[in-house]
Amino acid sequence: MRTIVCPVVVFLICLYGSLACAAPDMKFTSTQFDFGEVLQGEKVLHTFEFVNAGQDSLLIDRVRSSCGCTAVLVSEKNLAPGAKGQVKANFDSARFRGTISKTIYLYSNDPAKPVVQLKIKGEVVEIVAVEPEQVNFGTVSGDQTLVSKVVLRNQGEKPLTLGTPSTTAVELQAEMSETILAKGEEVTLELILSPKPGTQRFSGYVLVPVDGVPKNQLRIPVYAAIRK
Repeated sequence: MRTIVCPVVVFLICLYGSLACAAPDMKFTSTQFDFGEVLQGEKVLHTFEFVNAGQDSLLIDRVRSSCGCTAVLVSEKNLAPGAKGQVKANFDSARFRGTISKTIYLYSNDPAKPVVQLKIKGEVVEIVAVEPEQVNFGTVSGDQTLVSKVVLRNQGEKPLTLGTPSTTAVELQAEMSETILAKGEEVTLELILSPKPGTQRFSGYVLVPVDGVPKNQLRIPVYAAIRK
């Protein structure tokens, strides 16, 4: 009985081992890309490269990416052993600022790594720094007139033309002359709020036209809670 069972067991072990060795194996040169610093509105392009280091065909099912980043497979979906592939990523920084981390998901028939995560990270620098980014007057009386200041600074490489500001509410005024800011220069925007009596809260925006920034406009939120 032993002389029959042992060869069968050995055969099954060898068969399983050969099947495991025949699997595809997706290996990337690097799964992360740090683009450093870019100015808001710039696009970041990067190509991730990989190879099928296994002994069977690698089948790419699909590519999915997080918000603000698009990714496409620019090679064949079916890669023979030893064949190389590429995933091209495009990050548009127009709607982002500060530290950014985006993820691309690559799905395949690799049994050990059915989903590979590719990371793009870096820092998006606003062309115009707004300090503070929003104005909250806090709790105020309805008969008060309040004043606040916002500093706008050109962090870009080129001079910027800032147009005359406007607001989305009659209770809010914004005062600043049209000006040209060279690199590194700043200007002060004055906000004047005269809330309507009888209302409980105020919410509005200051709009500053600026050529060269996303949507060619800065939007500064303004808030206040109003006591009866």
